[in-house]
Amino acid sequence: MQNEKLAIIGLVVIVVGAFSIYLGVMYGEDILANLSGEGETIALGDCADVHYVGTYASNGTVFDFSYDDAEAKTGGMPLNVFVSLNSSASPPEGYEDYVTGIEGFIEGLVGLKKGETATIGPIPPEKAYGLYPEVGDTLYVTDPSTGAVLLNIEFVAIEENVSIPEEYVEMLGNGTTTLFTIKDLSSVVGDYYNIYPSWINATIITKTNETKMWIYTTPSQDKQTNFTWIDPIMGIEYWENASSITGMNNSTIVVTHTPAINDTFVIQDWSDMVTYTVVSMNDTAINVSYDDGAGNITYDVIDRIVTIERNESFDIAYEFPQDLMEYLIYQAQQYNPDITMSVHPLAGKSLTFEVKIVDVYKAS
Repeated sequence: MQNEKLAIIGLVVIVVGAFSIYLGVMYGEDILANLSGEGETIALGDCADVHYVGTYASNGTVFDFSYDDAEAKTGGMPLNVFVSLNSSASPPEGYEDYVTGIEGFIEGLVGLKKGETATIGPIPPEKAYGLYPEVGDTLYVTDPSTGAVLLNIEFVAIEENVSIPEEYVEMLGNGTTTLFTIKDLSSVVGDYYNIYPSWINATIITKTNETKMWIYTTPSQDKQTNFTWIDPIMGIEYWENASSITGMNNSTIVVTHTPAINDTFVIQDWSDMVTYTVVSMNDTAINVSYDDGAGNITYDVIDRIVTIERNESFDIAYEFPQDLMEYLIYQAQQYNPDITMSVHPLAGKSLTFEVKIVDVYKAS
Protein backbone atom coordinates (compact mmCIF):
# COMPACT_ATOMS: atom_id res chain seq x y z
CA MET A 1 0.00 0.00 0.00
CA GLN A 2 2.84 2.39 0.85
CA ASN A 3 4.45 1.71 -2.53
CA GLU A 4 1.13 2.45 -4.28
CA LYS A 5 0.89 5.79 -2.44
CA LEU A 6 4.44 6.69 -3.46
CA ALA A 7 3.66 5.79 -7.10
CA ILE A 8 0.55 7.99 -7.12
CA ILE A 9 2.48 10.90 -5.54
CA GLY A 10 5.17 10.50 -8.18
CA LEU A 11 2.60 10.55 -10.96
CA VAL A 12 1.03 13.74 -9.59
CA VAL A 13 4.46 15.40 -9.49
CA ILE A 14 5.10 14.42 -13.12
CA VAL A 15 1.71 15.67 -14.32
CA VAL A 16 2.00 19.00 -12.45
CA GLY A 17 5.51 19.48 -13.76
CA ALA A 18 4.45 18.77 -17.34
CA PHE A 19 1.50 21.16 -17.00
CA SER A 20 3.82 23.90 -15.75
CA ILE A 21 6.12 23.40 -18.74
CA TYR A 22 3.10 23.54 -21.06
CA LEU A 23 1.90 26.83 -19.55
CA GLY A 24 5.38 28.27 -19.74
CA VAL A 25 5.66 27.42 -23.41
CA MET A 26 2.15 28.61 -24.28
CA TYR A 27 1.86 31.77 -22.20
CA GLY A 28 5.31 32.69 -20.91
CA GLU A 29 6.93 32.74 -17.49
CA ASP A 30 4.75 35.63 -16.24
CA ILE A 31 1.73 33.36 -16.37
CA LEU A 32 3.56 30.72 -14.33
CA ALA A 33 4.55 33.27 -11.73
CA ASN A 34 0.94 34.31 -11.26
CA LEU A 35 -0.78 30.98 -11.83
CA SER A 36 -1.69 30.39 -8.20
CA GLY A 37 -1.87 34.07 -7.23
CA GLU A 38 -1.14 35.40 -3.76
CA GLY A 39 -3.77 37.14 -1.69
CA GLU A 40 -5.60 39.55 -3.97
CA THR A 41 -3.48 39.06 -7.08
CA ILE A 42 -5.39 37.89 -10.14
CA ALA A 43 -4.52 34.42 -11.39
CA LEU A 44 -5.88 32.20 -14.13
CA GLY A 45 -9.15 30.69 -12.96
CA ASP A 46 -10.02 33.62 -10.68
CA CYS A 47 -12.89 36.04 -11.10
CA ALA A 48 -12.54 39.79 -10.88
CA ASP A 49 -14.63 42.95 -10.97
CA VAL A 50 -12.93 45.32 -13.40
CA HIS A 51 -13.66 48.90 -14.43
CA TYR A 52 -12.30 49.76 -17.86
CA VAL A 53 -12.08 52.36 -20.60
CA GLY A 54 -11.37 50.90 -24.05
CA THR A 55 -9.71 53.05 -26.72
CA TYR A 56 -8.40 52.57 -30.23
CA ALA A 57 -4.63 52.29 -29.97
CA SER A 58 -4.23 54.27 -33.20
CA ASN A 59 -5.84 57.51 -32.03
CA GLY A 60 -7.00 57.13 -28.42
CA THR A 61 -10.70 57.38 -29.30
CA VAL A 62 -12.90 55.77 -26.66
CA PHE A 63 -15.09 52.94 -28.01
CA ASP A 64 -16.42 51.42 -24.76
CA PHE A 65 -16.31 51.90 -20.98
CA SER A 66 -17.85 50.60 -17.75
CA TYR A 67 -18.10 53.93 -15.91
CA ASP A 68 -21.01 56.34 -16.03
CA ASP A 69 -18.45 59.06 -16.76
CA ALA A 70 -15.52 57.69 -18.76
CA GLU A 71 -13.47 60.89 -18.47
CA ALA A 72 -13.83 61.29 -14.70
CA LYS A 73 -13.90 57.50 -14.21
CA THR A 74 -16.81 57.66 -11.79
CA GLY A 75 -20.00 55.63 -11.28
CA GLY A 76 -21.06 52.70 -13.36
CA MET A 77 -20.88 48.95 -12.88
CA PRO A 78 -17.58 47.07 -13.23
CA LEU A 79 -17.30 44.21 -15.69
CA ASN A 80 -17.55 40.72 -14.15
CA VAL A 81 -14.58 38.86 -15.62
CA PHE A 82 -13.79 35.15 -15.49
CA VAL A 83 -10.02 35.12 -15.96
CA SER A 84 -9.56 32.24 -18.39
CA LEU A 85 -7.74 31.83 -21.68
CA ASN A 86 -10.23 29.15 -22.70
CA SER A 87 -13.20 31.00 -24.15
CA SER A 88 -15.40 27.91 -23.93
CA ALA A 89 -14.64 27.18 -20.26
CA SER A 90 -17.39 27.67 -17.68
CA PRO A 91 -16.83 29.98 -14.69
CA PRO A 92 -16.64 28.47 -11.18
CA GLU A 93 -19.79 27.65 -9.26
CA GLY A 94 -21.32 30.77 -7.77
CA TYR A 95 -19.81 33.00 -10.47
CA GLU A 96 -22.09 32.08 -13.36
CA ASP A 97 -22.54 35.73 -14.41
CA TYR A 98 -18.79 36.17 -14.91
CA VAL A 99 -17.56 35.96 -18.50
CA THR A 100 -14.17 35.65 -20.14
CA GLY A 101 -12.90 38.21 -22.64
CA ILE A 102 -10.51 38.66 -25.52
CA GLU A 103 -7.15 36.95 -25.11
CA GLY A 104 -5.02 40.10 -24.81
CA PHE A 105 -7.31 41.59 -22.15
CA ILE A 106 -7.24 38.40 -20.04
CA GLU A 107 -3.47 38.11 -20.30
CA GLY A 108 -3.14 41.73 -19.18
CA LEU A 109 -5.25 41.12 -16.05
CA VAL A 110 -3.12 38.26 -14.76
CA GLY A 111 -0.82 39.51 -11.99
CA LEU A 112 -2.76 42.69 -11.21
CA LYS A 113 -3.95 43.29 -7.63
CA LYS A 114 -7.13 44.57 -6.06
CA GLY A 115 -7.19 48.37 -6.17
CA GLU A 116 -4.48 48.53 -8.86
CA THR A 117 -4.85 50.56 -12.05
CA ALA A 118 -3.02 49.62 -15.23
CA THR A 119 -2.95 50.02 -18.99
CA ILE A 120 -3.36 46.83 -21.02
CA GLY A 121 -2.16 47.05 -24.59
CA PRO A 122 -1.84 47.91 -27.32
CA ILE A 123 -3.51 44.56 -28.01
CA PRO A 124 -3.05 43.48 -31.66
CA PRO A 125 -6.14 42.37 -33.62
CA GLU A 126 -5.06 38.73 -33.43
CA LYS A 127 -5.48 38.84 -29.64
CA ALA A 128 -8.45 41.20 -29.71
CA TYR A 129 -11.41 40.80 -32.05
CA GLY A 130 -9.61 39.23 -34.99
CA LEU A 131 -8.57 40.28 -38.47
CA TYR A 132 -11.25 41.74 -40.71
CA PRO A 133 -11.38 40.02 -44.13
CA GLU A 134 -10.37 41.87 -47.27
CA VAL A 135 -11.22 41.20 -50.91
CA GLY A 136 -8.92 38.39 -52.06
CA ASP A 137 -8.65 36.76 -48.62
CA THR A 138 -9.47 33.05 -48.45
CA LEU A 139 -10.86 30.78 -45.75
CA TYR A 140 -9.90 27.10 -45.93
CA VAL A 141 -11.16 24.59 -43.38
CA THR A 142 -10.77 20.82 -43.20
CA ASP A 143 -12.19 18.22 -40.86
CA PRO A 144 -9.24 17.29 -38.60
CA SER A 145 -10.53 13.73 -38.19
CA THR A 146 -10.98 12.92 -41.89
CA GLY A 147 -9.05 15.59 -43.79
CA ALA A 148 -12.17 16.36 -45.85
CA VAL A 149 -12.41 19.94 -47.11
CA LEU A 150 -15.35 21.62 -45.37
CA LEU A 151 -14.89 25.17 -46.59
CA ASN A 152 -12.77 26.72 -49.32
CA ILE A 153 -13.90 30.25 -50.17
CA GLU A 154 -12.54 33.57 -51.41
CA PHE A 155 -13.93 37.00 -50.54
CA VAL A 156 -14.65 38.66 -53.90
CA ALA A 157 -16.64 41.71 -52.72
CA ILE A 158 -17.43 43.51 -49.45
CA GLU A 159 -20.10 46.23 -49.48
CA GLU A 160 -21.06 48.32 -46.45
CA ASN A 161 -24.45 49.80 -45.58
CA VAL A 162 -26.48 47.92 -48.19
CA SER A 163 -30.05 46.67 -47.82
CA ILE A 164 -30.43 43.14 -46.54
CA PRO A 165 -31.11 40.95 -49.61
CA GLU A 166 -34.73 39.92 -50.01
CA GLU A 167 -34.04 36.23 -49.46
CA TYR A 168 -32.74 36.99 -45.95
CA VAL A 169 -35.40 39.50 -44.84
CA GLU A 170 -37.64 36.88 -43.25
CA MET A 171 -34.69 35.63 -41.19
CA LEU A 172 -32.93 38.92 -40.39
CA GLY A 173 -35.59 41.56 -40.94
CA ASN A 174 -35.33 44.75 -42.97
CA GLY A 175 -32.38 47.05 -42.53
CA THR A 176 -28.83 47.52 -43.72
CA THR A 177 -25.82 45.31 -43.38
CA THR A 178 -22.31 44.71 -44.59
CA LEU A 179 -22.70 42.27 -47.47
CA PHE A 180 -19.93 39.76 -48.17
CA THR A 181 -19.78 38.05 -51.55
CA ILE A 182 -17.83 34.80 -51.40
CA LYS A 183 -16.77 32.43 -54.15
CA ASP A 184 -16.53 28.66 -53.71
CA LEU A 185 -12.99 27.68 -54.70
CA SER A 186 -13.64 23.95 -54.43
CA SER A 187 -15.23 23.87 -57.91
CA VAL A 188 -12.39 22.86 -60.22
CA VAL A 189 -12.78 21.94 -63.89
CA GLY A 190 -12.33 18.20 -64.29
CA ASP A 191 -13.42 17.32 -60.76
CA TYR A 192 -16.45 15.20 -60.00
CA TYR A 193 -19.53 16.95 -58.63
CA ASN A 194 -21.71 14.28 -57.05
CA ILE A 195 -25.13 15.88 -57.29
CA TYR A 196 -26.91 12.56 -58.02
CA PRO A 197 -26.54 10.01 -55.18
CA SER A 198 -27.60 7.18 -57.53
CA TRP A 199 -24.71 7.96 -59.89
CA ILE A 200 -21.48 8.52 -57.99
CA ASN A 201 -18.68 10.04 -60.10
CA ALA A 202 -21.01 10.42 -63.07
CA THR A 203 -21.09 14.22 -63.08
CA ILE A 204 -18.03 16.30 -63.95
CA ILE A 205 -17.34 20.05 -63.75
CA THR A 206 -16.78 21.27 -67.30
CA LYS A 207 -16.40 25.05 -66.92
CA THR A 208 -16.32 27.81 -64.30
CA ASN A 209 -16.24 31.60 -64.21
CA GLU A 210 -16.38 34.15 -61.40
CA THR A 211 -19.96 33.35 -60.46
CA LYS A 212 -21.00 30.00 -61.97
CA MET A 213 -19.92 26.48 -62.76
CA TRP A 214 -21.21 24.07 -65.41
CA ILE A 215 -21.54 20.30 -65.03
CA TYR A 216 -22.25 17.36 -67.36
CA THR A 217 -23.69 13.99 -66.31
CA THR A 218 -22.98 10.59 -67.88
CA PRO A 219 -24.15 7.62 -65.78
CA SER A 220 -22.00 4.50 -66.03
CA GLN A 221 -23.37 1.44 -67.85
CA ASP A 222 -24.01 -0.49 -64.62
CA LYS A 223 -26.19 2.38 -63.32
CA GLN A 224 -28.44 2.70 -66.34
CA THR A 225 -30.80 -0.23 -65.67
CA ASN A 226 -32.29 -1.72 -62.51
CA PHE A 227 -30.73 0.73 -60.10
CA THR A 228 -32.13 2.37 -56.94
CA TRP A 229 -33.17 5.98 -57.47
CA ILE A 230 -32.28 8.47 -54.70
CA ASP A 231 -33.90 11.87 -54.99
CA PRO A 232 -31.03 14.41 -55.32
CA ILE A 233 -32.90 17.14 -53.41
CA MET A 234 -34.75 15.29 -50.64
CA GLY A 235 -32.38 12.32 -50.36
CA ILE A 236 -35.35 9.90 -50.47
CA GLU A 237 -34.34 6.38 -51.52
CA TYR A 238 -37.05 4.89 -53.75
CA TRP A 239 -37.84 1.25 -54.49
CA GLU A 240 -34.76 -0.97 -54.68
CA ASN A 241 -33.51 -1.74 -58.20
CA ALA A 242 -36.77 -0.43 -59.73
CA SER A 243 -35.45 2.42 -61.89
CA SER A 244 -33.89 2.50 -65.35
CA ILE A 245 -32.79 5.03 -67.95
CA THR A 246 -35.38 4.85 -70.74
CA GLY A 247 -34.00 7.65 -72.85
CA MET A 248 -30.75 9.61 -73.15
CA ASN A 249 -29.43 12.10 -75.67
CA ASN A 250 -26.89 14.92 -75.54
CA SER A 251 -29.14 17.16 -73.47
CA THR A 252 -31.40 15.02 -71.28
CA ILE A 253 -31.66 11.75 -69.36
CA VAL A 254 -35.08 10.15 -68.80
CA VAL A 255 -35.43 7.90 -65.75
CA THR A 256 -38.51 5.68 -65.38
CA HIS A 257 -39.53 3.97 -62.13
CA THR A 258 -41.15 0.52 -62.46
CA PRO A 259 -41.87 -0.87 -59.01
CA ALA A 260 -44.11 -3.86 -58.47
CA ILE A 261 -47.54 -3.55 -56.86
CA ASN A 262 -47.16 -3.59 -53.05
CA ASP A 263 -43.49 -2.59 -53.26
CA THR A 264 -42.59 -0.16 -50.47
CA PHE A 265 -40.10 2.52 -49.58
CA VAL A 266 -39.66 4.51 -46.36
CA ILE A 267 -39.43 8.26 -45.72
CA GLN A 268 -38.16 9.70 -42.46
CA ASP A 269 -40.80 12.20 -41.38
CA TRP A 270 -40.20 14.88 -38.73
CA SER A 271 -41.16 12.50 -35.94
CA ASP A 272 -41.72 9.10 -37.53
CA MET A 273 -40.94 6.70 -40.35
CA VAL A 274 -43.60 6.68 -43.09
CA THR A 275 -43.94 3.66 -45.37
CA TYR A 276 -45.25 4.22 -48.90
CA THR A 277 -46.84 1.23 -50.68
CA VAL A 278 -47.51 1.00 -54.43
CA VAL A 279 -51.23 0.43 -55.11
CA SER A 280 -51.42 1.12 -58.86
CA MET A 281 -49.43 2.60 -61.74
CA ASN A 282 -49.89 4.05 -65.23
CA ASP A 283 -47.52 5.45 -67.87
CA THR A 284 -46.76 8.67 -65.95
CA ALA A 285 -47.78 8.22 -62.32
CA ILE A 286 -47.43 5.83 -59.40
CA ASN A 287 -50.25 5.77 -56.85
CA VAL A 288 -49.11 5.03 -53.31
CA SER A 289 -50.76 4.69 -49.93
CA TYR A 290 -49.48 5.39 -46.43
CA ASP A 291 -50.63 5.62 -42.81
CA ASP A 292 -51.07 9.28 -41.85
CA GLY A 293 -50.06 8.58 -38.25
CA ALA A 294 -53.63 8.63 -36.93
CA GLY A 295 -54.49 5.18 -38.24
CA ASN A 296 -55.97 6.49 -41.50
CA ILE A 297 -54.83 5.30 -44.91
CA THR A 298 -53.94 8.26 -47.17
CA TYR A 299 -53.11 8.25 -50.86
CA ASP A 300 -50.55 10.20 -52.86
CA VAL A 301 -49.12 10.32 -56.38
CA ILE A 302 -45.44 10.07 -57.36
CA ASP A 303 -44.15 10.96 -60.82
CA ARG A 304 -43.08 7.82 -62.60
CA ILE A 305 -40.81 9.66 -65.05
CA VAL A 306 -37.94 12.02 -64.10
CA THR A 307 -36.21 14.12 -66.76
CA ILE A 308 -32.71 15.36 -65.98
CA GLU A 309 -30.72 18.02 -67.79
CA ARG A 310 -27.27 16.64 -68.55
CA ASN A 311 -25.71 20.08 -68.83
CA GLU A 312 -26.53 22.27 -65.81
CA SER A 313 -25.12 25.40 -64.21
CA PHE A 314 -24.93 26.41 -60.55
CA ASP A 315 -23.97 29.54 -58.69
CA ILE A 316 -20.57 29.42 -56.97
CA ALA A 317 -20.70 32.99 -55.64
CA TYR A 318 -22.98 33.76 -52.72
CA GLU A 319 -24.00 36.87 -50.78
CA PHE A 320 -23.81 36.66 -46.99
CA PRO A 321 -25.10 39.43 -44.67
CA GLN A 322 -22.80 40.18 -41.74
CA ASP A 323 -24.79 38.12 -39.21
CA LEU A 324 -24.56 34.99 -41.34
CA MET A 325 -20.91 35.58 -42.20
CA GLU A 326 -20.15 35.92 -38.48
CA TYR A 327 -21.86 32.57 -37.87
CA LEU A 328 -20.01 30.92 -40.78
CA ILE A 329 -16.65 32.04 -39.38
CA TYR A 330 -17.68 30.88 -35.90
CA GLN A 331 -18.47 27.42 -37.28
CA ALA A 332 -15.10 27.34 -39.08
CA GLN A 333 -13.34 28.16 -35.81
CA GLN A 334 -14.94 25.12 -34.17
CA TYR A 335 -12.84 23.00 -36.53
CA ASN A 336 -9.79 25.27 -36.48
CA PRO A 337 -9.48 27.51 -33.38
CA ASP A 338 -6.41 29.18 -34.90
CA ILE A 339 -8.56 31.07 -37.41
CA THR A 340 -8.25 34.77 -36.52
CA MET A 341 -10.63 36.12 -39.18
CA SER A 342 -13.62 38.03 -37.80
CA VAL A 343 -16.34 40.42 -38.92
CA HIS A 344 -16.87 41.85 -35.43
CA PRO A 345 -17.21 45.66 -35.55
CA LEU A 346 -13.86 45.92 -33.70
CA ALA A 347 -12.09 43.39 -35.93
CA GLY A 348 -8.84 44.67 -37.41
CA LYS A 349 -8.33 47.20 -34.61
CA SER A 350 -5.48 47.39 -32.09
CA LEU A 351 -6.97 48.21 -28.70
CA THR A 352 -5.88 49.62 -25.36
CA PHE A 353 -7.68 49.30 -22.02
CA GLU A 354 -7.22 51.41 -18.91
CA VAL A 355 -8.38 49.16 -16.07
CA LYS A 356 -8.99 49.41 -12.35
CA ILE A 357 -9.26 46.18 -10.35
CA VAL A 358 -12.23 46.66 -8.01
CA ASP A 359 -12.24 43.21 -6.46
CA VAL A 360 -10.60 39.78 -6.86
CA TYR A 361 -12.22 36.46 -6.02
CA LYS A 362 -9.87 33.52 -5.57
CA ALA A 363 -12.25 31.17 -7.32
CA SER A 364 -9.27 29.16 -8.59
